Amino acid sequence: MLVAYCPRGGALKAVPVSPDGEVPEGTVWLDLSVPANSEDKVVERAVGVEIPTREEMAEIEASSRLYVEQGARYMTLTVLCGSQTETPELAPVTFILTDKALVTVRYAEPRAFGVLAERLARSCPTTLTGETIMVELLDTIVDRIADVLEQCGAGIDRLSRRTFETRSKSGNANQVYRAILTQLGRKERLTSHARESLSSLARFLAFLGADVEARPIGAAGRSAIKSMNRDVSGLSDYAAFLVNKLQFLLDATIGMVGLEQNNIIKIFAVLSVVLMPPTLIASIYGMNFQHMPELAYTYGYPLALCAMVVSGILPYLFFKWRRWL
Repeated sequence: MLVAYCPRGGALKAVPVSPDGEVPEGTVWLDLSVPANSEDKVVERAVGVEIPTREEMAEIEASSRLYVEQGARYMTLTVLCGSQTETPELAPVTFILTDKALVTVRYAEPRAFGVLAERLARSCPTTLTGETIMVELLDTIVDRIADVLEQCGAGIDRLSRRTFETRSKSGNANQVYRAILTQLGRKERLTSHARESLSSLARFLAFLGADVEARPIGAAGRSAIKSMNRDVSGLSDYAAFLVNKLQFLLDATIGMVGLEQNNIIKIFAVLSVVLMPPTLIASIYGMNFQHMPELAYTYGYPLALCAMVVSGILPYLFFKWRRWL
């Protein structure tokens, strides 16, 4: 799908462009979402640049992601998508900045695009340019990552409380720890995706602010790039802190699971020791020897039972006294 954005009456109007149509005059932003070959041709005729394929966008080399061609800056950014779902993912988005307009090529639906389009549809400056839209898009992406990391940090705090406040008396501690491990895995995946997106943003901003063989970025754009660089650096540090906290919680949860298992093993060990003396007494008096003086006693049987009970209680009291139970 190809959408052309044109400033009209103090707002940014979205105009869908058909595969056999033409780009409206005054377009400052061309958004290609899962484009067809015919839509690529429409943009190439209107702007005079070649649109990269999906395979070219997936390249990870810096030279394939950040370069200048025909006076236009080609910049591919890894963007976090689906952060509110259980399956967040990373998707490449290519920004092509030309003298005429900004072209974005994507095969996913990052939330930042919809947020910016809705905001500019309500109000936008009359001097809106492709460079301004790109800076606004990048700023929105940074804000989205910040929101994701804030929510992730709050979720990690809740998991921390659950980890250390779970008691074995609840009877379902193992199920609780299993749920915690599952949530930790999801938080780790989301945080790792956010860190990778921030790393891509840092390279993107460095190339955008560099002097290359293309139209230089204006003073306002350079100021915004410096501010975003500071934000990206701070968010990267915070994401690294969250990763360390997740690793600590993972180790702590595994340790708690080990303690629960040790408690179960301890119960079996105590039962074995407690039942050992009564078993010994019962095995002695269960022998079928002819000459056993105790067998002739009138109260031999109840005395043997009492001896077994006492021999089982004494080890239990000893364990309690030593605080092993």
